Amino acid sequence: MIDIRVSNCNKSYGSLRVLKDINLEIERGEFIVLLGPSGCGKSTLLHIVAGLDRLSSGEIEIGGRDVTDVEPKDRDIAMVFQSYALYPTMSVRSNMEFGLRMRGKPMSEIRPLVEEKARMLHIDHLLDRRPSQLSGGQRQRVAIGRALVRDPKVFLFDEPLSNLDAKLRASMRTEIKKLHQSLGTTAIYVTHDQLEAMTLATRMVVMKAGEIQQIGKPEEVYHRPVNLFVADFLGNPGMNFMKGHLRLDGGRVSADVGAATLPLDGYAFEVAPVAGQAVVIGLRPESIQPASVQMSDGGAPYALTLKPILTEHTGSDNLVVLAMGEQEIVGKFPSDMLPKLGEPVAIGFDLSRVSVFDAESERRI
Repeated sequence: MIDIRVSNCNKSYGSLRVLKDINLEIERGEFIVLLGPSGCGKSTLLHIVAGLDRLSSGEIEIGGRDVTDVEPKDRDIAMVFQSYALYPTMSVRSNMEFGLRMRGKPMSEIRPLVEEKARMLHIDHLLDRRPSQLSGGQRQRVAIGRALVRDPKVFLFDEPLSNLDAKLRASMRTEIKKLHQSLGTTAIYVTHDQLEAMTLATRMVVMKAGEIQQIGKPEEVYHRPVNLFVADFLGNPGMNFMKGHLRLDGGRVSADVGAATLPLDGYAFEVAPVAGQAVVIGLRPESIQPASVQMSDGGAPYALTLKPILTEHTGSDNLVVLAMGEQEIVGKFPSDMLPKLGEPVAIGFDLSRVSVFDAESERRI
């Protein structure tokens, strides 16, 4: 069942067009993550769903009801902001109670509801403190708790973890994921952090310059990006891109990349390949390893002898920069396999994970 429908959504500020013909359908219970660089329009789209900003044209439906011109308080949504937006002079308890009191709910119902949600978020011992007495992580839990007590149809998260340190951010990601799994409420979450997107989303919406580039499950978007932008934006370090040309020989397809010829027999082309077509071959660092390491599909890798020119130890593995003709590529080696710089080594390419893009259109082919 479709819980949120965004139809032909456009938003402009004067001559600046921020959102361009956005269409998005979100099923009940999904956790949708809007992902993209700063200025791509993801927060604007979230604010429009919330009713905090108005569409220039288009429609928004929530729960089958047209809410395009409905005030935020009447949309049955709850929002968690990056800045927490807590009332500094109120206790945690009063912050969590405030919205329900404004709606005229009796205190006999409010008090047990607040205490229940506080226990769920492990902040029940903080109910009598003020926001200034809390850590950043505790304040964010209070902000989430304030949204929870509303029992809305939709939760909206606007980069809620960006003010937290890395360790606390990871912990809060886990808490939010557990919370969604237990409640099953539809959620839209805005972030520019790809790790948050990959770990939280049931589906990701990747945006660029006010347009949706790709919608899909995290593993689908990661392994089958529809264009060079999505391929480059996801992954740390990013995908390797190698310029080349397609070769067709008796029904077999390969790509000439410098002096190397990469076989593409197992690649599922979305459009018919053309001999001589200029392409960009994309391969993630984890698919470039020592030839002795087994590929993801269990087969033997395509091997080349390359020279390592730089290594970076990251703890769990080693990132190795390799010279491939005039290009440089990055491989991800096991932590116990550190090659010597300048000494040729056999490198395996897991071509079962390759992506091929048209060099001119930058679209996946």
